[in-house]
Amino acid sequence: MAFQLTTFRSAALCILIALLCACSAKEEQAKTEVWLPDTKVVKMPMEDYAGIPFNTTREEAKEKYNCTAYELSFSCKMKNGDQEESIWLIYNEAGRLVLMKKELGYFKKDVADTIIERFTIKYGLDYTPSEGQESAFAAGIKKSKTYVFGGGQVAFQVGRSLNNRNELMLVYFFPEDVGTTFAKSVMN
Repeated sequence: MAFQLTTFRSAALCILIALLCACSAKEEQAKTEVWLPDTKVVKMPMEDYAGIPFNTTREEAKEKYNCTAYELSFSCKMKNGDQEESIWLIYNEAGRLVLMKKELGYFKKDVADTIIERFTIKYGLDYTPSEGQESAFAAGIKKSKTYVFGGGQVAFQVGRSLNNRNELMLVYFFPEDVGTTFAKSVMN
């Protein structure tokens, strides 16, 4: 139980750091092409995303996948089907990969609706924000709203930038145990 709580706290901290980093890359995000997921149904639980297994070590991330190392994260350019994707691998202090993150740039309602629809087909929808959570987000009280798919292994999040002027879209892919804990925390 303590390990799961520590892993969850590490993942939550990594998500916060990731959201903060996403806010600083404003110019780069403006140039990013629109990414939309395919609708091929995926066998759950997922063991990897974009060909990178959830048990990938830091050394493998650098050597096998040519990712650029930072402190607890790695930036990777991966071929996923026909598309090249930029994803972040986030590790906890113990060296375990706790999440993969994809930054999608500024919020666009039509793109967000399409992503939610396609993720629902691909992974199955587990959770959507309540009306109260939607209202709190719209009023600026809540900093993010999260949709959960695939038993918690996939999350689509719309979050506010540091200056509260912009809304950013992010997708997270979790190992099964971390995703389950994350999903429970979002749903409570």
